[in-house]
Amino acid sequence: MRKSFLDEHAFPLVVIGILIAMPLAATLFVACSQPSTPEEKAEASSDYAAGLKENLAILTPRPGVECYVVRGFSAANPRLMSCVVLPKESN
Repeated sequence: MRKSFLDEHAFPLVVIGILIAMPLAATLFVACSQPSTPEEKAEASSDYAAGLKENLAILTPRPGVECYVVRGFSAANPRLMSCVVLPKESN
């Protein structure tokens, strides 16, 4: 009679090893891919802000309301849109 791979004594150990190794490998990958120095973090943040400003459009549909649109791949398909009511200026 042929034996199955499930009958091997090492099979549960291999499965447990894989289940332990996968989250550890993912954690190591994430930790290594993050900027580590304050200068790298500041540069990444400024690059992200510059990209947003490059793709940002400000619309004023009526006085006292501003809409901010972050352009997507086309003008007809925005990635993000947010409208705010501006506070009234007191004299």
